[in-house]
Amino acid sequence: MTMYRKLILGSAASFLAMGAAQAADLPVKAKAVEYVRICSLYGAGFFYIPGTDTCIKLGGYLRVDTTFNGGAHGAPAWSGDLGQQNRFRDQFVSRSRMALAIDTRTATEYGVVRTFGQGDFQFNNFGSSNPAGSVGSQTSGLSSSLLSTAGGGYVAVEFLFIQFAGFTFGKSASAYATPWQGTPGNIDSNLLGGHVTDTGVNNIQYEAQFGNGVSGTVGLDDPTVWNRTAVYNLGIPSAIGANGTGSSAYGGAVAPDIVGRIRIDQAWGLFQLSGRAHLVNASYNNLSASAAPNNLSEISGHPDSKWGGSVMAALQIKNIPTGKGDDIKIDVSYAKGSTKQVIATSGTSPSFAMFSDSSFGYQSVGFGATTDAVYLPGAAGTGGLVQPQLGFVLVDQPVRKLLRRPL
Repeated sequence: MTMYRKLILGSAASFLAMGAAQAADLPVKAKAVEYVRICSLYGAGFFYIPGTDTCIKLGGYLRVDTTFNGGAHGAPAWSGDLGQQNRFRDQFVSRSRMALAIDTRTATEYGVVRTFGQGDFQFNNFGSSNPAGSVGSQTSGLSSSLLSTAGGGYVAVEFLFIQFAGFTFGKSASAYATPWQGTPGNIDSNLLGGHVTDTGVNNIQYEAQFGNGVSGTVGLDDPTVWNRTAVYNLGIPSAIGANGTGSSAYGGAVAPDIVGRIRIDQAWGLFQLSGRAHLVNASYNNLSASAAPNNLSEISGHPDSKWGGSVMAALQIKNIPTGKGDDIKIDVSYAKGSTKQVIATSGTSPSFAMFSDSSFGYQSVGFGATTDAVYLPGAAGTGGLVQPQLGFVLVDQPVRKLLRRPL
């Protein structure tokens, strides 16, 4: 019995010694796990980037749409093979898109610094198989230059901007815009009427808050993408072709568009007045039939440049009795020499060519050219004045009713 007790005590001592040796190998204090912390300073969805004081929010959407008898994402059939309604057009076109947005906020001595960027990963076919067109070919398929081949697609940049102390720098919506610009409760940016920069325009702007929901914003916009249509040189033979359109003789961008707005934002809704100044400048008096320069262009002179512009009034009425969250949005625009503010599309110059169809030919055809200005060079290729064009539009945004009257 005594032998068994000695054996058991000896075994216990051995186990204690082994346990002490293993404990000596462990760290004295385990490092704390750093969990992701919620950031409630800037609204729902933000969290702190680990190890920093910067809050970040990831967002976006995925959208698939199919348009019958039109272009991608609801573009009307108003030009090209779609407008001609011939057998080269595709009867339907589909688009798939995923948007990814990254929004960061950092508190600094200048106030909150915000950065925002959104990219769209997109694939779609383009609505025509005309071998004479730029889209594709019946024999070779869709154009690889447009990345609409199998396994293709592209990434488009919508917004990229920095904000702090009231300033915005980068690709963002114009200071001229309304909060609902271009997308009144739908997915269509082809609405005829009012201003659109719903994918952003390079700009610099400053916003001042005056209290009680009153604010003022001024800015400088790059005009080359969203804010220019065309300038026609009427001295070119066949300047306006049989289809009612011509080649643009716009000169290079000389000055940014000067924009501004005053906005009142209250519980009942919103009221806004916006203004824009846009410089219309042509290239030369002597140009080729396609408005391209020739060996006489630089010595032929050019018309005088002129400032055009536009004004817009916008009204939103909230909490109307038809239902919770219902509202009415209305804006009225007038433009002279800045036609994109009344026909706001992402195309360089939204011209129209629409036909009726029959078994033996076209029974009727309608053409429409949109320009910022036209000019006619004077005697011996000198003189000439840019004549800005006028436009007026009234848009009821939610129900998408449109009254447009060219002047």
